[in-house]
Amino acid sequence: METLTRKKLLQMYDHVGIFHEDLAEAGKGEEYFHIHPDGTPAYKQRYDWVGPFYEGLAVAGKDEKWFHIHPNGTPAYEQKYDWVGPFQDGLAQARKDKESFHIRPDGTRVD
Repeated sequence: METLTRKKLLQMYDHVGIFHEDLAEAGKGEEYFHIHPDGTPAYKQRYDWVGPFYEGLAVAGKDEKWFHIHPNGTPAYEQKYDWVGPFQDGLAQARKDKESFHIRPDGTRVD
């Protein structure tokens, strides 16, 4: 697999983030997803926004709802939140109905 320069990646996509856990966020038009160092998309799904991978999961947004995805683009859990942050030490911040709390990688709330 050839690693492309940032300049070449930006010729392919409108937006390219940093590589983190071997994938970078990329955008073309209003669609966001992750790419490999050779510029190929990591999965077929498209989101309104994606963030970098931390602890094997990335933040993704679709239709004004937020959740985490696996490197293959599939959601890590069924729940959708008003906002989620990246995972750190096994937990991520989440917000739903003006209430803030932490969630586990399976989307369950930590009380």
